[in-house]
Parts: sequence; structure tokens; C-alpha cells
Amino acid sequence: MAIADFARSTRESFLVGWKIESNWTDPVLFATYRLVQPLASLLIVAFIVIIGGSLPGPGLQKAYMARIIVSNAFFVYVAQITTNMGWLVNTDRSRYEVLKNIYISPGTLHPYFVGRGLVSVVNATISVIVTLLFSVAVFNGILNLQIPINLLSANLLLLIPATLLGVAGLIAVGYMLAAVSIVSNRLEFILGESVAGVFFLLGGVIFPISALPSWVQPMSAALPVTYFLDVVRDSFGLSATNHLFDMAYLALSTVAIIIVGILVFRRAELRAKRLGLFDRKSEY
Repeated sequence: MAIADFARSTRESFLVGWKIESNWTDPVLFATYRLVQPLASLLIVAFIVIIGGSLPGPGLQKAYMARIIVSNAFFVYVAQITTNMGWLVNTDRSRYEVLKNIYISPGTLHPYFVGRGLVSVVNATISVIVTLLFSVAVFNGILNLQIPINLLSANLLLLIPATLLGVAGLIAVGYMLAAVSIVSNRLEFILGESVAGVFFLLGGVIFPISALPSWVQPMSAALPVTYFLDVVRDSFGLSATNHLFDMAYLALSTVAIIIVGILVFRRAELRAKRLGLFDRKSEY
């Protein structure tokens, strides 16, 4: 019964979150808004590589270009989940002033945050699919660069489990970001984007870990995002890593992050209850 109640509350929270994020404009403009950002980010990096490859030297590194396309496409999960969940508490507490009502309701905040995080997952999934199709159409179709990406030959037995584990871990990270936002009233403006920026730099999105300074590489090697993207690239035949080790590390780290996320949230919840922070408004 408890699991059924949690699932029902999560579903209702998802529907509420979807309406909040999509009903401010017509569907066409909303879809355009959701797709432009990841496509713009991809095009900026891709054309830098293309222009650099046209200069005297080794030329365009097609395998590296393929790595950038796939990594940027799937990094959308990281960016959207961390940013949206990091901003969620401030929006519901200060703008809509409903956080305290949700907290005292039978559903509580736990399924609510999970449901709202799943909205970001759906949006990100659409962006990933469109970004990959757009990349193949533009770089291999219009520009005829012959980038070694074959979407139809992707190893789904690697891609689907890696994506599910990566998304679960990212929602747990977002859970922790929401917990931090509950007990603070300043960090929410930079928290999610800062975490996404760290993951972007250290997660092997643009360049391999070996290109980072030696003192940074251990931190990069400890991040689950690094292994998530490694397995994703491997599913497209773009990585030579040990995908079994990567999947095992990703699974164990996801479980660990979920446990830590629950503990952090409970600690923040107790502090917020003691100090009366659930109905605090940020005034500037």
C-alpha cells in the first residue's frame, strides 16, 4: 500500500510539474524553447571543432567529433535534472507559496520531488533524441562530414540500463540539491547550474579524463557521470573502456547516491522543521 501511495503521489506530482512547465505558452513555442538550448550548445562546440580541423594540422578528428556529439546530447539529462531540481524549492516556497502545504499533506515532499524530477527526465529524453537526429542530419547529411555515428547500430543492452541508472543517480543528486535549498535562501540561484558545470568539466563531456590536470583526474574518475557517459559512448562504439566495470561502478554509485540523498534530505527536513523554514520567503 505504501508503495502504491508513493507511486500515485509521484504520478500526480509529475502531472502538476508538466503543467507548470508547459502551460505558459503554446506547444510549438514550448517545444522550440526546450530544443534550442541543447542544440545551440552542441552547435557551438561542434563548429569550434570543425573550424579548428580546417586549420593546418591533422585536420578534422571525426571520432572526436562523434564523441562530442553523443556526450553533449546525453549531458542534457545532467543539465536539466540538476538545474530544475535545484531551483524547485525556491519556486514552490517563494513564488507559489505551496511548499508548506505539500509538506503537511499525506503525500509529503518525497514523491513530489521525484515526480517533478521525472518531468525533467521526459524533457531531456526528447532533447536527446532530437539532438542526435539533428546531428546526423546536419553533419552527415547536409555537411557530409562522415562522422562515425550510426544510431541504428547502438547497443541497446548497454544504452538503456546505463541511461536508467544515470537518470536515477541524477534524480538523487537533485534530491540533495533540493534539500540544500530548503535550508538556504541564496544558493538556489546558482546551485543546480554550478553542479552541472562541475559535471560538464570533470565528466569527460568535451575531452577525456587523461587531458585534465593530474590532480583533478582522481575527482573525475570518482564521478558517476563519467561512467554514465563512458557506457553511453561505448554503446555507440565510440569508447574503448571496460563497459562491464563502468556499469558495475555506475550501479553501485547510484545506490550509494540514493542512500546519501535520502539521509541528506532527512537531515535538512529536520532542520527546516525546527527553524520553520518551509514557509520562509526570499525577499530581495
